[in-house]
Amino acid sequence: MTGLIDIFKEAIVYPLSNVIVLLTIGALFLVSNIPSILLPYGIDLGTPIFAIFGIIALVVGILISGYTLSIIRDAIDMNVSIPKLDFAKNFVDGIKAIVLQIIYYIIPAIIVAIVFFISGAPGALMKIFNFFAENEALLNQTLNSTGAVNTQIFQMIPQEYVAGLINGLAITAIIAVILYLIFGLLYEIALCRLAKYDSLKEGLRFGEVFKDIRTIGIGKYVGWFILLIIIVFVLSIVMGIIISIPYIGMIISYLLCAPFIFLFTSRALGLIYIEADRPE
Repeated sequence: MTGLIDIFKEAIVYPLSNVIVLLTIGALFLVSNIPSILLPYGIDLGTPIFAIFGIIALVVGILISGYTLSIIRDAIDMNVSIPKLDFAKNFVDGIKAIVLQIIYYIIPAIIVAIVFFISGAPGALMKIFNFFAENEALLNQTLNSTGAVNTQIFQMIPQEYVAGLINGLAITAIIAVILYLIFGLLYEIALCRLAKYDSLKEGLRFGEVFKDIRTIGIGKYVGWFILLIIIVFVLSIVMGIIISIPYIGMIISYLLCAPFIFLFTSRALGLIYIEADRPE
């Protein structure tokens, strides 16, 4: 059984095993983010060109999603080299990956929406709106000379309304975090199954997804996820520092840092899934 440290040691050097592919992916990131690179310098490309780059960003996003499957597939097959980009194959795989993601995340979205409506938050919010509607004169009196709302107006709202809203939002937020973490972990393994079997149906076999997680080991899988978050956080800090470099910072970040993090995380995911094929 491969240790977590070994998985991350291999994944961290993986992006540098093929600098050409690293730079190619970086170029895709760079081109799709040109508007955000130029915006800090006051360069407005205009709505039509901005829309074109929006389409480019969408296509690149689909390609990258599909290429993730290639990286995971190679990791499962224990290939050490970075796979070549196959735009047609990657695009089709990307659509499959996005469909899979939508299916997995729509479930917690529906549950969170239900929790929100039964938590009392909408009712409390409506009571606050009604309070303002019924006390329009009071609201007008609390407006300062600039037209902004004085903070005293919030103190006039009945506390039970505020408490109901805060409690409802807090409950909804807690449930949302828990559900999205759970389904996020499920989705990652489902994505590996999609890569392994090249079948969307296999990714949707929830029973097999749970089985794969149990085979990997729930503790090991959660530990892998926590370490991944920590490492990505550190890499993101480095990326943030590089972005702060005048003129060339954002270019370097999109060209090198972003593809490095992408290749690292994709490889790490494929390597942890190997454990599902090697039960003790």
